[in-house]
Amino acid sequence: MRVVASGVIHDSEHAPSNQRSASSTAVTVAADGTVLATCRLGTDREGPDGHSAVFASDDQGATWELRYLSPSPDFLDGVPGETRGWMIAELAAGRLTATVMWTDRSDPLKPWLNQQTQGLLPIRCFHTESSDGGRHWGTRRIIDLSPHPAASVTGPLISLPDRVLAQPFEYWKAYEDPSPGRPGAMLRLSADGGLTWNEDVTVARDPGNRVFYWDERLAAHPETGDLVAMFWTYDAVQERDVDIHIASSPPDGRRWSVPLGTGLPGQHCQPVAIGGDRLMAVYAHRREQPGIRAALSTDFGRSWDRSTEIEVWRSRAGPESGMQGPRAQADYWNDMGAWQFGHPRGALLPSGEVIVVFYGGQGMSRSARWARLAFE
Repeated sequence: MRVVASGVIHDSEHAPSNQRSASSTAVTVAADGTVLATCRLGTDREGPDGHSAVFASDDQGATWELRYLSPSPDFLDGVPGETRGWMIAELAAGRLTATVMWTDRSDPLKPWLNQQTQGLLPIRCFHTESSDGGRHWGTRRIIDLSPHPAASVTGPLISLPDRVLAQPFEYWKAYEDPSPGRPGAMLRLSADGGLTWNEDVTVARDPGNRVFYWDERLAAHPETGDLVAMFWTYDAVQERDVDIHIASSPPDGRRWSVPLGTGLPGQHCQPVAIGGDRLMAVYAHRREQPGIRAALSTDFGRSWDRSTEIEVWRSRAGPESGMQGPRAQADYWNDMGAWQFGHPRGALLPSGEVIVVFYGGQGMSRSARWARLAFE
């Protein structure tokens, strides 16, 4: 496994002020081989002027075209807000469906995170479609994730057997809620092509509320259809991250194993099935030479050989905030807004290589970046 090419999707250093900070990166590869990368752009990571960009490359990342830029502010049912994530699936050839997370910014002075409660601003999630490669997007269809509080989508739609669609999401707690947060990683299922969503599946949840399974990322075995989900995992008693955890399910996505540690010392982690039982994981690593790393499993996530792990990109910004030892949860939430890189996602190319996207930079300038990985 090696990096064969890399570059920048969106150069924040030379962008307008409200596009200087990229985050919430995502990627998909369309049936025609076009790579579609998305990100949130804004003045900073947590400010009220965030908006989404859709970029496309037809040469495996060598050049990029901006195809769509969402408005700022972005009104939903008359309420001003921002889109913080734009995650694309191609459910049929030429038909793109974006899963979008929208945040209420009707009071621009309110921070995204309540500093007293650690609750989140009101969130709504919707689906929207494009039939012209992501240049224009149609009617927004709200996906109601109640009764879960502060529910936010964590990935694109996934097709399961029997024409079932699955929407990954997680929940936390409302803005003014003073009680402890009780996070869970979930799937919301639709058996009628997305017209109704009426079945919930718990992917990962610690009944004791000690271990938090954040930012679930899914992959399917190319032959058996078996699923894996990988999680940024936090121990609320130790007040620190533990290694990335993984859970598995049969192809229907309804019966998940208890998450187990992988030994990979990171946070956001995207699994990518690359053929047979090989599973690549690209993840954000914030200690000892912080940056983006990739690891390989040859038994579809049951074990990981770190001796073959590679560095995809190295941060030049120095130690990351809050990574020097245990950190109180309230402080840790604030650290996240100061981090200089992260949110890696990956997708398999027709060539058998994997394209990885992430954000990275220094100070207030964080660019959207890409790298292409090849395998022996």
